[in-house]
Formats: sequence, structure tokens, C-alpha cells
Amino acid sequence: MPKKKISTIIPVYNTEKYISRCIDSIISQTYSEWELILVDDGSTDNSPDILNRYEKRESRITVIHQENSGPGMARNRGILQAAGDYIVFVDSDDVVKPDYFERLSGETADVVFIDVDQVDENLNILRKEYMSNYQFLSRDDFLRGQMTGKILWGGVRKAVKSELLLKNKIKFTEHKVGEEAIYSFLLMYHAESISFIKGSVYEYVNRGGSQSDTKDDDPLIVVAYALKEKILQMGLYGYYANTINAFIATAAIISLDRMAGIYEWSEYKIKARDRLLKYRQEVDPDKPVDTDHMMGKAKMLYPFLKAGMLTPIYFASCVNRMMRK
Repeated sequence: MPKKKISTIIPVYNTEKYISRCIDSIISQTYSEWELILVDDGSTDNSPDILNRYEKRESRITVIHQENSGPGMARNRGILQAAGDYIVFVDSDDVVKPDYFERLSGETADVVFIDVDQVDENLNILRKEYMSNYQFLSRDDFLRGQMTGKILWGGVRKAVKSELLLKNKIKFTEHKVGEEAIYSFLLMYHAESISFIKGSVYEYVNRGGSQSDTKDDDPLIVVAYALKEKILQMGLYGYYANTINAFIATAAIISLDRMAGIYEWSEYKIKARDRLLKYRQEVDPDKPVDTDHMMGKAKMLYPFLKAGMLTPIYFASCVNRMMRK
């Protein structure tokens, strides 16, 4: 029986400081049946030259250069090029452990979730984000947790059979933040089987200035709208409406929390009242809010959002920031 081929897709944008370390971690895999697709997303630093040098040295590496379109579109471009049985996504400043592909080659599920260590730039562990902690959840609980972001999305946190993506036309969206939300929902909805690789095989580098870092006051509301629209198109709204409400509430709370870190109280009040009004227009009053599948902070602050009490949200956010310093 032929070995499974693993296609690895890395979107690259201005990461000249990290990209060699990332690529080297792929080349160092103990499993040899892989291809690496590097999608240069319009980098303006030395990243394109670094990628071209690797392509010349290693026959399993392909480089695609395109105009800057965002990480979601870069991953979609890579999917079209991929020839493997499984597709793995890696961020260009991250590192995969040597046995990742070896362990993945033994899996048979449509979607394989992995355990991740969040690390600093020197690869010192900051915290563990183990998807295998969710292995005993029901499929419905897992899917709903993914819908709201309670269970982290992240294309890097799962490997996917290419057949599943192509058959169901599953793609990433163009959103600057949360481009994995609809992708993750569709994976869980269409997958016939899922599995988990236990024990970290991936090091996710937490650094400022990455593409996931944004100063947007309200980064998730457009994603919540898009997910709602997708579910309406699929004829599933009646079943998932309460969880969509929970995602809309989460997006509002995240927005109010971010604004608390940017604006003084006098300005915050004005902007927060506008955001509260927007939330009341967005949420479906005829459906409940699925608080069971909201992330901890959002669930804690939701009663204040529902009551329109902005002061507790502001001060809770400020205190939380001071405690993290």
C-alpha cells in the first residue's frame, strides 16, 4: 500500500526573520512523503528570495508568488496546487515538531486535530492549547464550540483530507481576522470522521505584528454576519440560530473589551453605546443565546451586555489587562 502524501501549505508575508526556521522544520520531518507549497503573499521584504533559494535546493518544494490578498486567499491558492492525501497548514513564523507527519500518516479520519504549544519567539512554552482535551465532546458540542470561537479555529490546528475540501468546495474567507471560522464550521459539518493527535506536534509563535494581530475595534462582527449568511444559505438557521446569537454576542463583547484598552472612559461611553445599539439590532430576539458554547470571558460578561450595563464591562476589561501586565 503506497504511503500517504502530505501537502503542507505555508502562506508567507514579510517573515524573513522566521521563514527559514519554519521551512527547516518541514525538511527535518522523520516522514519523507511530503510536498511543501510556499505561497508568497506579496511580501515586500527578503522573504521571496529566501523561498526561491529553498525551491532550487529541494525538489519537494514549490513556490507561488501572488499579489497581497491575505492569509485565507493564500491558503486557498495552495489548496488548488496540493496533490497530497492530507493537507496541513503552517504559519510562516511557526515550527512543526519532527514527528508530526509521521504521526499524521497513521491517521485515517477526514479531519485530524492536533495539540499545539504556544511559544515565544525563542520557542519557550507560554501555554499549551491541546485540542485533544475536546475529544470526548459530542460532535454537536464540538461544532457549536467552534462556531463561537470557544474552541479555537485556526487552520494550523488540524490536518484535513484534501478530498473533503475539494468535494465540498470548502475554502477560507477573505476576512483579515477569523478567516478560519466558516472553514472550520464546514469541516465539522461535512466530515464523516475526526480524530486527535495527542501531545504537541506544533509550536505556535506568539509575537506582536503578525497577521493575526489587529487594532480593529470590532474584528469579528463581519465574520459573525458571514457565518450567519452561510448557515441561512444551507437551510440550517433554525437549528443553529441560538449559537449564531452567541457568536454575535461574543463579537460585541470582544469589541467592547478591545475599546476599553484603547479609549478613556469618556470616549469609551460614546463608542460603547453605539456598539451596544448595533448588537441589539444584530441579535435575533426570537431566538435564545447559547451561552453554554460561549468562551469563558464572553459568558461572564454576557449578562451585562444583555442588560446594557457598560460600566462593569469596561472595568472588568481594565482589571483583566492590569492583571496580565
